[in-house]
Amino acid sequence: MGITTMTILGVASVLTGTEFVLSAEVPLHDFGGIPFVYDVDGKPGAEILWLQSPGIFHSRVFDEGPWKERIREDERVHFCLTATTASGEVLWQIGTPWNGDRPFLTHCGERGLDCADIDGDGAPEIVCVRNDDILLIDGRTGTIEKTVTAPADNAQIVRLAHTGSEPADWTVLVKNSESAYAPHEYANPCWFYDGELNLIKTADYRGAGHAPVVHDIDGDGLDEFLIGFNAVDNDLNTLWTYRTVPDEVWDGAEMHVDTIAVGEVGGRHAVALAASNMEYLLDGQTGELIWSFEGTHPQVCAIGHFLPGETEAQVIVHNKRADLQLFDSKGYEVWRMTPPENFPLGKAEACNQAFHTFEPLQILRGVGEGNLDLIIFSDAGWPYVVGSDGARALDFPHTPNVAQDWGEVPGRPDDYGYGFYVRIQDFNGDGEDDVMISDRRFAWFYRLK
Repeated sequence: MGITTMTILGVASVLTGTEFVLSAEVPLHDFGGIPFVYDVDGKPGAEILWLQSPGIFHSRVFDEGPWKERIREDERVHFCLTATTASGEVLWQIGTPWNGDRPFLTHCGERGLDCADIDGDGAPEIVCVRNDDILLIDGRTGTIEKTVTAPADNAQIVRLAHTGSEPADWTVLVKNSESAYAPHEYANPCWFYDGELNLIKTADYRGAGHAPVVHDIDGDGLDEFLIGFNAVDNDLNTLWTYRTVPDEVWDGAEMHVDTIAVGEVGGRHAVALAASNMEYLLDGQTGELIWSFEGTHPQVCAIGHFLPGETEAQVIVHNKRADLQLFDSKGYEVWRMTPPENFPLGKAEACNQAFHTFEPLQILRGVGEGNLDLIIFSDAGWPYVVGSDGARALDFPHTPNVAQDWGEVPGRPDDYGYGFYVRIQDFNGDGEDDVMISDRRFAWFYRLK
């Protein structure tokens, strides 16, 4: 991994014998955006796909309310996808990087593409949304192999599932993430395609939400889709639907699922749902409720081993612009904490509201004391690790370039590039996970010492 000249201002660690070491600071020039991490060239180490797109705001469904005056046409149609190595070498690029007079607007683009070998030839393909189109891209070269127009202009999410016994048996889920066109409910519909982007099914699902998950929940070796309060089998038949309220009081816009996490909890293959004002834990095979907890607004959840001395996993929840909560396997609250802000080089005036990003929790598996998982939190500014007691426990060293201030923006600061992404992957091919923190200007890589 190439290393640029850098001045390190931070020191790391409150966890005994544990610290993060900054190994590289990589400038992203003009192509920086939302990072997606995959192996696209077949060489050791992962590559990064940097997406610049408006996310949900390419859709004309937002031609009303406060968005009408906020979304400019050049932002609405902008698209650039750049594949690079971890050292910043550009492998290929589709589109032209943003060069507007203010940072480009994006929201909910973090599920805008997915990558897998869906044709079974041993090399990866990328499926992504570009404005009204769905693209099938050769991951090695960036060549667009096929383009189809989505059934509506509010397609925003892509997930790929291996749904058959053959290497080329894949199903592509493309779905709306938020505001819907009648007669569809919020975050609906879902469109299912085969691996050649032929549309095979359109369906609506209860509480479909923002973050569908692909996972083999029944142990048959094939992927299922978890969409809102529903599990959909590899044959696209619904396995179960969890009903939180009677149908007569159901409100899809208010009661949708924001985030889904899957893991072993209490000896069961479990599904955690952050939805509206509730956190749920369900049996993954049956959809039966294990426990629920009413919170302020559970927005993001994850399952992991965060507590020393506990054999069963726990559930960590972040409430929207609010606190973090840790629950044990039986649903009892272990601790609750309000994450402290962390702007080590000062907070820009434009950051006049708390960040509300799509993925503020990232889990570094098995590297803490006693092989515990570490929680990396990024919605409070510069990311840090939250320890097993709920306290800020470990910091990431930083350089002067982590300072962010490009002036006022006409909406949420994180929609215009303020804040940071965290990604965990083996970037240099040494078999150990690294941590990448990035914004639109730089990427910082860390190894755990």
